[in-house]
Amino acid sequence: MERVIIHQPSRPAGLSPFVGCAAALVWFAILSVAPDPRPLGAPDVAVNAVSKITSLADASARAATALLLRACGLGLLGFLVAMGCSRLPRWQSIIVTFVGAPILAIAAMWANYGYFPISLQIQFAIAFTIIGAATELALRANRTAKLMLVLGLAGFFMWAIPRGVSTDLERSARIAGVQLLSNAEDIPAGDPGFAECVAIAFQFAEENSPAADPVHTNQAAILALGVILGDEYVATLARSAFDGSHHKAIGRLRRKVKLHGRGDLPRHYWVSAALSVLSDGNRSTAVGAIKELMDSNPGGSGFSFADLTADRAGVLLAQRATQNAASALAFQAEVRDGLKAGDYCPPVAGLPEGISREQFQSVYGGLGGERTNQILDEIKQRLQQCRALGGHSEELIEVQPL
Repeated sequence: MERVIIHQPSRPAGLSPFVGCAAALVWFAILSVAPDPRPLGAPDVAVNAVSKITSLADASARAATALLLRACGLGLLGFLVAMGCSRLPRWQSIIVTFVGAPILAIAAMWANYGYFPISLQIQFAIAFTIIGAATELALRANRTAKLMLVLGLAGFFMWAIPRGVSTDLERSARIAGVQLLSNAEDIPAGDPGFAECVAIAFQFAEENSPAADPVHTNQAAILALGVILGDEYVATLARSAFDGSHHKAIGRLRRKVKLHGRGDLPRHYWVSAALSVLSDGNRSTAVGAIKELMDSNPGGSGFSFADLTADRAGVLLAQRATQNAASALAFQAEVRDGLKAGDYCPPVAGLPEGISREQFQSVYGGLGGERTNQILDEIKQRLQQCRALGGHSEELIEVQPL
């Protein structure tokens, strides 16, 4: 009788699934806690390369570089998840990878950002994790190419992620904060107190500008105001430890200082200004918009165009005060000549507030709705009247959540 040899079906080529799964989990953890790539944090070498290839201006090249870095991080996650599924039959590997990788990406963004990603961010995550997974499937039989791609993407991403503010900027911001708090008892209440806080912080910046870059000293003043009048979390975002010994003095000053008679607007203003120093203006506006969208959920205070106005005014101030040395010095001189609270932020009377998510969608059409755009146009016009913001009209409000 002829011997019958039964061959076991061969498994698809690939590395051990344990290696891929372990690498995917490690990369998921990195994406969950590592600082999100920011335009102003992107390495100049990468920005210059993108600018030469695409002929984009500096600001656009920085935004494009940040998006490229985020795409690399998400694509690598999809690639590693696919590696972890490499021993499964191809159709099962495709299903598990194309479902599991986007879910992991969204979870990592949720953990990193502190809020559930909005639709554009979800679409971005899904697109690039699937691209990464498809790339692994195409290279599945080529281990050398896969290893080089993994090391290249991981190295590029880790090299380019921001590490927090420099030691010099952190030290300068602390000194500026101490200077402001040392004058806290003499700062008047209400709107005059807002203007006085700015005057003290930027007077200190001006006095130190001859020995330092005026952009640097203005950045330090904004970060100090962001922590003191905004939120201690600004220090955490800057990867800097908050000095708890000043907690009571900061609390008293926050209760005293108002903007257009309101205690919440200074916090919106200076947190957004500080975020602009730590990242970029469009992202800071997006953070403000996302915060308002979160407030529109049940239990929140509701979407507020007034708060969004303060957010954007803070971003514009930071951009003008830190754009370049000439702009920084001009801003210091304008503050020295005397400005009122209304010169920093326009009145917010008449702007809708307390809007629920359902109302925001049905009545205003969401962020891109016609009614929303009409109100944003009105906010632009109000912002143009503020002396401290320079009266510029181009791209005053452009919410780009990515």
